[in-house]
Amino acid sequence: MLHDDAYAWPPRWELEAELRALRDSAWWHRPELEEEARRAWERLLCDADMDEEGFTSAFHEIGAAFPGANETVLLFRSRPVVVPRGVPGGFPDEVPAESGPPPTPAPGHVDERRPETEPETEPEPEPEPEPEHEPEPVHRAERRKHRKARPWRWSRTRPEVPDITQPWGASLPPWTEHATGRAPGTAAPEPAPGRAPARPAEEERFLNLAVVWPLSREAVPEDRVLASGSRYELRVDIGDLSPKSLLAGQATSFPEGPLAHADDEGRGDWLDVTVISEDFVLPAVAHPLFLPLKGGSWVCPCGPGERHACEPRHRGRYLHIPFTAPETPGPARMRVHVAYRGNQLQSASLTAVVAARESAGGATTAVVDYTLTPGFTDLAELPARTAGVRIGRGGDGTMTVDVTSQHGPVATFWLGDHQVRDVLEKARAALLDCHALRTGEGENRGLENLLDQDNGKSPEALLHDMTKLARLGWSFFQLVARGRTERAALMRVLREPAQIQICREEHQYLVFPWGLLYDIPVESRAQLVPCGPGWEQVKRDTTARCCPAEGRHTLNTLCPYGFWGYRHFIEHPPSVPRGRRLRLTAGREGAAPVLTVARGNRLDRRLSDRHIATLRSRFRWVNVYDYSAALRQAFIGDPGDCVYFYGHGRRPRAADGEFSSATVLEIGRTDRILPQDLKAWAVDEGWDRWDELAPLVFLNGCHTADRDPASWLGFVDTFTELHASGVIGTEITVDQALASEFAELFWEALLAGQEVGPALHGVRMRLLRKGNVLGLAYTAYCSAALRLRGTV
Repeated sequence: MLHDDAYAWPPRWELEAELRALRDSAWWHRPELEEEARRAWERLLCDADMDEEGFTSAFHEIGAAFPGANETVLLFRSRPVVVPRGVPGGFPDEVPAESGPPPTPAPGHVDERRPETEPETEPEPEPEPEPEHEPEPVHRAERRKHRKARPWRWSRTRPEVPDITQPWGASLPPWTEHATGRAPGTAAPEPAPGRAPARPAEEERFLNLAVVWPLSREAVPEDRVLASGSRYELRVDIGDLSPKSLLAGQATSFPEGPLAHADDEGRGDWLDVTVISEDFVLPAVAHPLFLPLKGGSWVCPCGPGERHACEPRHRGRYLHIPFTAPETPGPARMRVHVAYRGNQLQSASLTAVVAARESAGGATTAVVDYTLTPGFTDLAELPARTAGVRIGRGGDGTMTVDVTSQHGPVATFWLGDHQVRDVLEKARAALLDCHALRTGEGENRGLENLLDQDNGKSPEALLHDMTKLARLGWSFFQLVARGRTERAALMRVLREPAQIQICREEHQYLVFPWGLLYDIPVESRAQLVPCGPGWEQVKRDTTARCCPAEGRHTLNTLCPYGFWGYRHFIEHPPSVPRGRRLRLTAGREGAAPVLTVARGNRLDRRLSDRHIATLRSRFRWVNVYDYSAALRQAFIGDPGDCVYFYGHGRRPRAADGEFSSATVLEIGRTDRILPQDLKAWAVDEGWDRWDELAPLVFLNGCHTADRDPASWLGFVDTFTELHASGVIGTEITVDQALASEFAELFWEALLAGQEVGPALHGVRMRLLRKGNVLGLAYTAYCSAALRLRGTV
């Protein structure tokens, strides 16, 4: 028999009963209650061998060590005692748990307390009554019209076990036992000593979402309007595709390889589910969800990342996240993120209609808008990421950016299209000003290179460039974290060198200059003071990513490691098409890499020949093409391990029939290539070779003073769709000599076995060491862990 929310024993003494009651109350989720105190009390509640004296002593030691814990206990003990009319701790307007028969379901309800289909050979396990449990408390959010990001508190709550007793006494069978076919209460078999757990056969898993009523846990029909100010729950699970899922209509099978789990001694993986909204009121935490070796996900009382000590009867099939509908009628939206070790595996957007009261005529919909690894497979291969940034479109067309960590949401901000263009125009103009001086007017206008023959600058010129970029970067940082609390939260997560994953919603051509963000506060007119230890570190070690004097940075300090592009690895992995997975290797196995070059002939021929000669000395073979027809034949034959566009890029010209939002790539003297040309070439079945090789593409076009934020993204998405492992691109016009040096250093690092993230960072630092900040103009649209397979 279970007691008090899945405990295996009744309260043994008064203090234990009080701590259980505190944990099941709204006071447990106070921002002032330290997370360490929560975890310590949780461990205390799970210790079956503790005697009363030890329990009491440990309880008071925790209260003495954490002021927020002590204050929470005092407030909890002084609370007014109200007899609830619903579930324990419930709100007065809920249906009494002890009064009368089960409520009559609303029209369209489907009783989800029973499985939809039962195998004839598998008897249903006898349900065991479990106690009621109070839904997680939520906090009221400001209305969306204020457009102000709410500060997020850092917390990680133990998920509510959703297979609780219903208010009228019916209970759900323990789903885990039913799904696995094991007898009730039977644990999974242990692997043989010294042998790794068996790998599962290939299976399909899907993210399922549903809005449910909090008491009955029955799904709210998709065509029903939600009532303003009312409480609901978002039901989340990963497993077989449910016909009741809001995502069922768009889901397709993902034939993926076996899932190599890493947590719980190889038995599965701990995932984090975060839900963010400017409309609905939601708990600002990351919710743990366990995905086992086979079958569907579950929630349980065990701590995230820990080995499971729970029994199958303690587990619940669904994660239930409480939320409150906004008071203002109209469409309301929320965004759901599923992450693993900081990697954003999948995100979905949910939209519902809210009115004064529930009624027919609604339209609750959800759509998957980003997928890093379809089918939730091969998670163990993904390197850990410190923070994730999800970029999408809000309901009013604004760019919505959510910044999350493994602890939960960190910041959310919004930018209109005009603001995005303004930010990019300022960023590109500032970088270009560090590179060249504009001369002439009209047909005579041009650019005068400010770099010396070694592509460097004097210390005085570097100080001038860095000061200008730091002021601009600090203004960008304030756009990302507009409030004082948000800025502090971002700094806590990203103070040390980190791995940041930028994820664009599918078909959204929105970019932001993340590498230019500067998070050391600077005043607009004050003279900035160079950080001596930081600059010495750059000269001494180009692999370093932090300042040895970081703790002494004060107002108006100028340090290279204040820029995100010099301190962090920032990756932009594209949303992976269905049936595919994120590429972590490029090229063929077992042979030195081959390079395919698409060359423009309007460049300086002497520099071009010298550059190609250098590349030939490093790659096993270099094939150079000056005509688009010849390049097409190469692409549908053998594209090589790496593809390199070295030439001019320009804006499309409608007069030439170039209708595209992307930059046009020039090859030879007169040929040009647009994204739609590549898609036309890929119709040939010879393009299937790309699926095997997954080449890395480098667009080193001396191209754009573009103000269009989508300048390269058309090519990025097209090459990704056509099986490239990643795309490297530049954001501004780059002089040919600098473009050549950057590419040579980058390819050299990759051929030496480095991953894209460290290789890109290393080139940036080598340029910075000689006074050049233009390494920040290059961006990697791929995983930072991508490397050439032939060098592994």
